[in-house]
Amino acid sequence: MGRGKIEERLSGYWKMEAANVAFIPLGLAFLATTFGWDLGLASFAALAAVCLLLAVGAIYWFRKLEQLRSGNALPRQIGLLAAFRLPCLLLCVAAVILTLIAWTLPGVATSQADRWASLVLTLLALAEYVNYYHRQVQHFDHAADFSRLVRGRGFRRSQMAMDIARWRRTTPRR
Repeated sequence: MGRGKIEERLSGYWKMEAANVAFIPLGLAFLATTFGWDLGLASFAALAAVCLLLAVGAIYWFRKLEQLRSGNALPRQIGLLAAFRLPCLLLCVAAVILTLIAWTLPGVATSQADRWASLVLTLLALAEYVNYYHRQVQHFDHAADFSRLVRGRGFRRSQMAMDIARWRRTTPRR
């Protein structure tokens, strides 16, 4: 793939992730007000996890585009993104626990919509966490990735995970 095509893809990635940081909460607010959904702690914890991970993704892809254009070895702020791994994981764990509680303990969820919203948002947060910090799970937007998956070669290590590992190997410890 030519450099121009890669730049075009990366430009779209960071913009899409950044837009979703706003669109997902706005969409949820629209649905909640339109249908009178009463959302609670489980939904908001999962929403926080999703938004944080989407922000991490937007920053990463923006910096990856900057790296391609400048020729730098690693995207700037990769250490910051590595440091956000634990807070992202903890938010995902909190979302899972709160969602399980909302689904299993009577009276905890504010509504059935709260249960469903928390479940969908928690699954999205977990998928984003894995997609950035471990394995690339998004394969629908690039033919070569989709073909690799269909041929049975599985999920490859995510680009950000590889960059974080490279950063850890090359950054002196204090």
